[in-house]
Amino acid sequence: MQRRDIQALLISLGIICLLISGMVYFISAWWGRLPVAVSLFLFILLAVMVIGYPIYALAQWSDRALVRWREAQTQERKTPPE
Repeated sequence: MQRRDIQALLISLGIICLLISGMVYFISAWWGRLPVAVSLFLFILLAVMVIGYPIYALAQWSDRALVRWREAQTQERKTPPE
């Protein structure tokens, strides 16, 4: 892992913690006051955000790692053996 990867990981974890803490506050303070249809829609939206964001961040990290690996392979092929 490179330094940039660790920073991305820490930022992703921070955002996840903020999303979860906001969701806990929202559920404890406001959930009971909402109509059923609105609460169902918000539940699905929150689930997609909490589950989907880390998956999206991991996919971006994977793409960057793959590009670095391919560049390293290309550099190895271009370097003549001594």
